This record gives sequence, structure tokens and C-alpha cells, in this order.
Amino acid sequence: MEKTNNTNEIVPVSEDTTLQSLFDLVTVGEEPKYLSYIPGLFTTASLPFKNVKKTVFTRKGSQGLSLTLTSPINVPYGRYGRLLLTVLTTHAVLSKEKNVPVVIEYSSLSQLLKEMQLPRQRGKDIKEQLDCFTNATFNFTHKETTLKSGYLFQELYDGNYPKKDVEVTTKTTGSIRFTTGVQFQEVDDKVSEVRYGNFKIVISGEFASFCQKHAVPIDYGVYKEISSAVGKDIYAWLVFRNNGITDQIFIPREKLVEQFMPVQDDKDPNTVNVNYAFICNQIKEIGEKYYPGLKYDISKYGDGITLYKSPTPVIKNDTRYALITSML
Repeated sequence: MEKTNNTNEIVPVSEDTTLQSLFDLVTVGEEPKYLSYIPGLFTTASLPFKNVKKTVFTRKGSQGLSLTLTSPINVPYGRYGRLLLTVLTTHAVLSKEKNVPVVIEYSSLSQLLKEMQLPRQRGKDIKEQLDCFTNATFNFTHKETTLKSGYLFQELYDGNYPKKDVEVTTKTTGSIRFTTGVQFQEVDDKVSEVRYGNFKIVISGEFASFCQKHAVPIDYGVYKEISSAVGKDIYAWLVFRNNGITDQIFIPREKLVEQFMPVQDDKDPNTVNVNYAFICNQIKEIGEKYYPGLKYDISKYGDGITLYKSPTPVIKNDTRYALITSML
């Protein structure tokens, strides 16, 4: 995707938004707000928090979901892996052509850093994460069990179907590549540090399609400022979860720990308490600093939290926000 001019035209975001028609905040005296997207799946199960130094990583999320990342070099991870994921997702969502590969081009690593609103010193970190995303895939498995009337499955029983409800487990799996190609040039003058330029990133058609159908809009400025990788995941989840709340919903303690900071069976049982306390502190900090109007209640009995319907911090067509791609 290329920008043909340096002027941002003030227009609402739509499905056909292109880089020639990106908008910026025009309210006098306010700092610009920037919009990006994250795949909905990654609000339930996400990247590892730190460098696990593995080519395969599995994370169990809530509601019967598990996510497996595979990369030839090392799976993407941490705060910068998450930021780069939002960039890839945003370009995929904004692509005018649907269900086809999306090509992003940067003349230099500095141009990518500018779009991500990061200082030059973070170039090594972003280049590392780009290498991790190259030829990487994510596989997901979802299991959902419900009770249904036996007559719905009479063909399976040759007409002699059970007269009572039966337990039905639906299993869904998928495998999606992040990219199908990444090209760049290394320029070495043998005197100064190696420079990187002429990047071409080809987002796979299946990832582009997945994002176009299942992406969550987030406030990129807020997402970037949250230093903790766990905090980033919780913020994106809160934004996503709020869309499905009509009144209130209780999230049990064990589900919160399982989703955000899972504990292996052989670990000290007290680790669950430590992780739950950390998650609660992150929610408090997000409510105080990053998500005005977030309504929640942390149970005094330590058994979970209640989320209440809160003001939506960002929606797809929110004209208070400029798309991060307008930084190009």
C-alpha cells in the first residue's frame, strides 16, 4: 500500500477507505488519536509475553479456544510483537481489495517506525519481530459444547433418535499464515551500522480475509502506551468484551488466570494468587489511565470480576481518530 500524497483528507472511515482518504483529528487543542485494529482471536489468546526462544508456542484462551504459533526462526512475542501485529492487521482491514494478499512497502525501517510512532532506537526490536512474523502461522482450535434436542440428529440415528437432549461438541480448527513473503535490503558500508530499506511485506490472503471479518478497533495510542504485554492483552480484551455486554457479566478468577497468565500444573499453587492479583492491578490501572468510563467490580471474595456495560472507547467509524497508516 502506498501513499500518493502527504495531505490527509478529512473523510469518514468506510470499507473503501484508502491511504488517499485518511483523516486526522481536527479538534483544536487536542492531541491526535490514532486507530488501529487487532484480530478478534488475539483478544482471547495472544502472543507470548517474552521471548520463549521456540519455534512453536501454544496458548490456551477462554471459551474452549487454543492458539498455536509456529515460526521457522522464533515465534513473535512481547510488546513490540503485539504492536507490529496491529500494523499488519490494520493494513489488511483497510485494503480496498478483499480476500487477496495485501502488499505493504516501506522505503526504510525508519518509515515503519514512524508509522508505529516509535523512536529510532526501537528499530532492532521491530526488525526482530518482523523476522519472527516472516513465514509464521497461527493455528486455532475451538471446542464448544451445548445441549440440543435429539431429533435434530435423527439422521445419525437412522430415525431412532434419543427423545431427550444430547450433548453436542463442535470442534473448529484453522491454520493461517501471517505473511507469504517479506523482502528487504541490507546496506553495509563497512563503517557504520547496517541499514535496512526497501521493505516489501506481503500479508497473506487468508490473514487479510480473517482480519477483514474479525478485527477489533482499538486506540493505538493507548495500546502503545501500556508498557506491560499482559496489560495490552487485557485492554484489547476489555474493548472487545464490552461490545458483547448488554448489562453485566461475571468472569471467574480461574478463567481470567487461564486466559491471561496461565499457570502450569507443576508450578507453585500460590502462583495463581500472584497472577490473579497482577491481572486485577492491570485492570485497575487501565480503568484509571487508559479506559475512561470502564465499569467493573473486583469481588472482595477473590473469586473474579464483574464487567458492566461501559462507554465504547473506540468504534470503527469514530471520526475522533486518525488511522495509524496516515503516519506514512
